[in-house]
Amino acid sequence: MTKLFPLPLFLLPGGRAKLRIFEPRYLRLVRECTANGEGFVLAMMQGQRLYKYGTLVDIVDFETLPDGLLGITIAGRQRVEIMSTEQAPDKLWLGEIRTLHDWPHDDYVDNTDDEVQARIATSLKHIFAAHPDHAEQYEQPHFEDVTWACQRWLEILPLTSAQKQWFIAQDSADEAKQFIHQLLEEHVE
Repeated sequence: MTKLFPLPLFLLPGGRAKLRIFEPRYLRLVRECTANGEGFVLAMMQGQRLYKYGTLVDIVDFETLPDGLLGITIAGRQRVEIMSTEQAPDKLWLGEIRTLHDWPHDDYVDNTDDEVQARIATSLKHIFAAHPDHAEQYEQPHFEDVTWACQRWLEILPLTSAQKQWFIAQDSADEAKQFIHQLLEEHVE
């Protein structure tokens, strides 16, 4: 069974985030995942139950934080469907998962006439420039990859958990692309 880490954090493949680890069950999760070279699933909760979809993540860095707690950096690897769950005696969630195919990647060239793709990428560049603390997590951002850009947008937009679950269940970034483009159009008007 795969270890599950329930958080309100939403991360998709290619996304990165920093976590503070202090509960014994999650210290165990980090220790075992690091020792075995395996990832864990970042899952969202609704009340006392886990949502159906999550993201398999890898621990890509760790550090001791100034307050003495463990800090880890995670990177999204693959969307997953959580088929069943159980809890260990220490309350660590475990689950049977099914991996989902990656969204097809949709590159564009800066001089393309596809305004939608260019606008999504350009607007994300502006967000990264305005929030260097967030941008520093991405050594090499892939703004030219519209799927990557849409995934980063979905991670930072203030969406409900139900909306995030709907997007993560999709087979491609097409719905996200339309949604983000519409938001950008409304913001300008």
